[in-house]
Amino acid sequence: MAGKPRGHELIEHTADVGLRVWATTLDELFSEAAIGLVHVMGTASGPLVKSEAVSVEAADLEGLLVDWLSEVLFMFEAHEIVPADVRVHVADDRKSLQASIEGQSTDDFSDHGPAVKAVTYHGLEIRPVGEGYEAHVYLDV
Repeated sequence: MAGKPRGHELIEHTADVGLRVWATTLDELFSEAAIGLVHVMGTASGPLVKSEAVSVEAADLEGLLVDWLSEVLFMFEAHEIVPADVRVHVADDRKSLQASIEGQSTDDFSDHGPAVKAVTYHGLEIRPVGEGYEAHVYLDV
C-alpha cells in the first residue's frame, strides 16, 4: 500500500484511464473504488441530498468489482447521484455485496476529467498487499 490505509490514484494509460485503489479491507477497497471512479470525471460540492441502496452479485471477486463500479456509474448517470459516503459490505464468499451510497446531486457536479463510458476487465487485478488490499482497474473513457 502507498503508506496510507486507504486511497486511490490515476494510472497513466494510452487508451483508457487506470485507477489504482488501496485499503485495509475489501469493504473499504470497494468503497474507495466507487469514490475514485467518480473522481476521474470530476467533483461535487453541496449537501448530501440523495441516497441509494445497492446489491450486486457476480461469479468472482474481480467480476464483483467490475459489476459494482458499473452499478455506481449507472447510479451517477441514471439516478444523478455523486457518491460521497459509500458503505460496502462484501459477503464472505466474495461473490456479492450490499452497499449504501449517499451523495450530492449531479446538478452540483463539476466535470474536470473525461466521461467514463464503461468499466473494463483489461488489466483488472485485486490482490492482498501488506495489511490490506490493492486493485487496478481500467476505465473506458
